[in-house]
Amino acid sequence: MKNEKIYIMKQPDLGKKIFELRKQKGFTQEELVEKCNINVRTIQRIEAGETTPRSVTIKLILEALDVENDEIIKENYAGGRFDKLFGFNSDNFKSVLNLAWIFGVVYFLFGFAEVAAETNYYLDGENYFNDFSYILIKITTVVSFTFFMRGFVFVGSYYKNGLLEFMSFLLILLNFVFGISDILSLYIDESYTYYFMVAKVMTFGCVGVIFGIGIIRLRKYIGDLAIATGVLEIVTGVFFATVILAIVGVFALIPLELLEIVILYKIASKLNQ
Repeated sequence: MKNEKIYIMKQPDLGKKIFELRKQKGFTQEELVEKCNINVRTIQRIEAGETTPRSVTIKLILEALDVENDEIIKENYAGGRFDKLFGFNSDNFKSVLNLAWIFGVVYFLFGFAEVAAETNYYLDGENYFNDFSYILIKITTVVSFTFFMRGFVFVGSYYKNGLLEFMSFLLILLNFVFGISDILSLYIDESYTYYFMVAKVMTFGCVGVIFGIGIIRLRKYIGDLAIATGVLEIVTGVFFATVILAIVGVFALIPLELLEIVILYKIASKLNQ
């Protein structure tokens, strides 16, 4: 077993929490004792806040109450590979996630302008936005997307979901590179723009499929929301990867990004509690 520190809710909060959980299930102390095979006096002392039990004892009690362990017991944040790069530390977890879903809303709103600008430019060969407004839109979407995905990098790190952690970082990197390229495309030969668009769409599609698998792995912590979002992410990624169905993927992005925002908001609320 790996040697990791465990944080256990302190007394008397621990006893109060177990008392509340027991009452919610409608169990007496004696009925709880029968289910977890722990001395009734031990249960009484724990609920009274007189003693802090071992983590094994708490897990037995929670299993008897059919409650997830992470309501009372959780491993300390072990750190991730991108902590220094993104400035993650034990004091800013909540602000990282709150900023992430807020910037997710900003990205969602500016995304409509970005899609309109790129669709006109790539498909019609014209840009109905002047250079300054187009560059401003691109910079805003790149910055907001970075903070948005930064939240998923942290979520992957926090829940030891290495796939989600790395793919979120890769999406940030790719979005930055393609964002700069989009701006530079204003000043290069237009004959290359189609091939650039195809490469961009296919790349984000393939990465999106793997990112979706990472989101599905969050089902243990946020339930069916992770499955629904992950599946939609995979389907949307497939649409983009085919290029031909990319326009369908654009419409699928609307509910997908909203679900991603909800995921970050839900996990932020969970940490705030």
